[in-house]
Amino acid sequence: MQDTENHLIERLPRRVQHQFLARCERFDLVPSTELSTRGAALTHAYFPNTGFISLVLDSESCSPVEVGVVGRESMLGSELLLGVVRTPWRAVVQGAGTCWRIDTRALRQAMRDMRALPALLQRNLMVRVQQQQALASADAGSGVA
Repeated sequence: MQDTENHLIERLPRRVQHQFLARCERFDLVPSTELSTRGAALTHAYFPNTGFISLVLDSESCSPVEVGVVGRESMLGSELLLGVVRTPWRAVVQGAGTCWRIDTRALRQAMRDMRALPALLQRNLMVRVQQQQALASADAGSGVA
């Protein structure tokens, strides 16, 4: 068994980890590489082991804004859990490292085949929603808009 390093994958039962990683490939995270573009269909989900990915909102009326960071505790592509194919932001590698990468079709199939996988990924998505809520509350309290 490989040492996954991604905390989400590490939380899966060993047998499920092995099955899931068999569908993934190692992928290098190279700084400034765009992994997804706002409005474009996602082709892969990414599970960072080392390094990190910024989620950036682009707007015609203001400068780009970083709205989130994905590291080894999470995944890029969690919108796929909601059936959303097109991403609402641009994902850019900010810190060099490696990740596990899986094709979106293979991820959907894995979620059907491995009952522990969707439950874990959905809980992680809820944690991210709560973090965004806390951040928005802090921004509102500080007068930052």
